Amino acid sequence: MLNCIIAEDEQQSIDILSGMLNELFGDDVHIITSCKTVETAIVAIREHKPELLFLDVQIGNQTGFDLLRQLKMKDIKVIFITAFEKYAIQAFKFSAIDYLLKPISTADLHRAVSKVLSLQYETDGHKKIETLLKNIYNKDRQKLCIPDMNGFNIVEVSDIIRCEANINYTTIYINKANPITVAKSLKEFEKMLSDFNFFRVHNSHLVNLNYIKSYNKSKGGYVELANGEQIEISVRRKDEFIKTITRL
Repeated sequence: MLNCIIAEDEQQSIDILSGMLNELFGDDVHIITSCKTVETAIVAIREHKPELLFLDVQIGNQTGFDLLRQLKMKDIKVIFITAFEKYAIQAFKFSAIDYLLKPISTADLHRAVSKVLSLQYETDGHKKIETLLKNIYNKDRQKLCIPDMNGFNIVEVSDIIRCEANINYTTIYINKANPITVAKSLKEFEKMLSDFNFFRVHNSHLVNLNYIKSYNKSKGGYVELANGEQIEISVRRKDEFIKTITRL
């Protein structure tokens, strides 16, 4: 049985989430209590030590991040709830933290909680929380949690040179480190990194524009990176690439 607490300031949202949890996971998830303020949530978490916390991004005039900064939670799993906050969603993705968009869908809730149930014995979730908080409060040095067979690696976005697609896998090439291959599509990384000076020059290649050393229009067009690699630019992406690179 997974014990959880809901930190949410709207009673209607609490009732809806509680009902969905009881319907989907009545035998596996026990709701200890719900809290409508950061202060009462902190007290409840310290007292009951739940394994799972449903945490609203906005709680009254405070945020769920304020709560996390005040607690040292090495064992608790966190699923965020948010109505919008584009930047926060990006931070969740960067930190490999689960989140639910309001109105919460049954499919999303089932996916998120099932993932937590399957990872109950994971011991390094607090590192994801630490990464999330650093990303929220230090926008100039974003970090990305990259999963591997043994757990995950935390990499600064500015150190990623390029990403290369291999069917449903992506290999991430990192400055002064070994490449990491993950079971995620290149499209997922393109969505996450598009606001950080990355450009998809080819169907198989997403490149950090900061590492481009030169552009050569011969052989159909390619870029040379700071590490000496030459990456082909597809014909249909060439014009947009040139426009983008000349604006830097």
